[in-house]
Amino acid sequence: MSETNLFPSKLHECLLEELSAMSFLADLLKTEETALVATDVATLNNLTQAKSQQLAALSILEKKRQFYLSHMGYSIDAKGMQDFLTTQQVDRTISENWEKLLDVSASAKETNRTNGILINRQITKNQGALNILQQNNPAGAMYGPNGQSTNKSSSGRGFIVG
Repeated sequence: MSETNLFPSKLHECLLEELSAMSFLADLLKTEETALVATDVATLNNLTQAKSQQLAALSILEKKRQFYLSHMGYSIDAKGMQDFLTTQQVDRTISENWEKLLDVSASAKETNRTNGILINRQITKNQGALNILQQNNPAGAMYGPNGQSTNKSSSGRGFIVG
């Protein structure tokens, strides 16, 4: 059996890996959503690296899927996958797994959109708090470029301890 004949089964294996990886990313995004609502900074910090790693893994799997589609003569996009599924005599589970991957991806995309809204709300809230704090300071900024307070409460005379 030639390597090309193995591509449909390799594509299905890749699809299963991609579905698993996307499901894991969707779970991470749901955890992120919960942490954003709870303002759980520690969890959010931990999720950043995990999400990056998962996105890198998904990118590799997508390229792998594209490789198999391309070498079987299909375009490397979603239409190519649909063409493969409709023109080949493939097991029904391959089509089902592709549909699951599309569904999980859409769900993850929506959760990511929601998380973006939550992040923007928090940024707006923080900016509002900073604006309130800066209103009490006639000079504007509370801290200078060196990180030191620009408010000088003393008269400029220091204390000498002797």
